Amino acid sequence: PIRPIRPIRPIRPIRPISFRALTPHPMRNSKNPLQDIAVFILALFAVQLVNLATGMGLTRFGIIPRSLIGLRGIFFSPLIHGSWAHLLANVGPLAVMLGLLSFHKKRSIWATTGAIWLTTGFATWLFGRPGSIQIGASGVIYGLATYLITAAWTDRDLGSAFIALLVIVVYGGLFWGLFPTASGVSWEGHVCGATSGIMVARASQKSRRR
Repeated sequence: PIRPIRPIRPIRPIRPISFRALTPHPMRNSKNPLQDIAVFILALFAVQLVNLATGMGLTRFGIIPRSLIGLRGIFFSPLIHGSWAHLLANVGPLAVMLGLLSFHKKRSIWATTGAIWLTTGFATWLFGRPGSIQIGASGVIYGLATYLITAAWTDRDLGSAFIALLVIVVYGGLFWGLFPTASGVSWEGHVCGATSGIMVARASQKSRRR
């Protein structure tokens, strides 16, 4: 006898990828984000030791605005500092901003920092003073500060508001760094960082709504 033909099972539809689900939670990045921050700060000191040992040779890896070779500075510039005083002036605020970001339950610390890092670097490459070499983590610091303040406005929760209040009270003086008040200071890098922090915060808010 002829065997009956089995009916073909319908193909199950492929579920769309949820990019929101792929976004890591800050505490999922590491069991101890504060330890990661400490390692990152120690890495900055190690880079400074290498920079001094090479006669400040790493400075050439900073951002050179609108120069093709200066594009590499987008990745390396925040790691490089011109002196110990320059480094010490940055590591404190940087560690505090990263620490506050790690305690924010809705934020991925390193994904957020990376987005601010790259956006700030590219903006500085576009708008920085011609002929200058832009180095230092201050642009990232400004980006993290405005990110945390903007997040308080977009999230409208008590935790975000408290973090933003701490940033304003403790580091409100950063505001003056947005103006060309001192020679040798990359105020345009500060402006690019502050603008980037706002942009990344708004983009993060939109991605969570999808």
